[in-house]
Amino acid sequence: MLKSAEFLSAPRGLLKVFILKAASKMPVSGIDISDQINLYTNNEWRPSPGSIYFILNELSSKGMISEVISPDASVKRYITTNKGMAILSSFIKVADQVLKRQFIFISVMAQVTEKDLAKIFTELADLILASNKEKEEKLKLMISQLIQKVREI
Repeated sequence: MLKSAEFLSAPRGLLKVFILKAASKMPVSGIDISDQINLYTNNEWRPSPGSIYFILNELSSKGMISEVISPDASVKRYITTNKGMAILSSFIKVADQVLKRQFIFISVMAQVTEKDLAKIFTELADLILASNKEKEEKLKLMISQLIQKVREI
């Protein structure tokens, strides 16, 4: 029998963008990246340490992140450079298109699994809210409006 992990994977390039975004807010290490991803995805997406460190090295060699001095010399921490910020900005400009495409795939998965699309969006909202309590009320309203629009379709 196939496991769900065999069907699930993050969109290509998402880990790079995630690292650039995280390092744009504060210096981060590979473990910080892993911890943030686990927090945001409820442990559903677990890139291997090898993937994370490979991408950290790649982004560093391309000048998109830069190593910073850390109080703990055994831990390398990185921040996003101006070049990395430009790449991140380019991604953010097309993020709406990327999200739209992902919602199309969610719709297809709902049909394949015979799940109610409104229920899927509610589950998505719960996942989002679990990682960001600060925006909970605003997000609940937006999700409610989205569910209403989906039902009208």
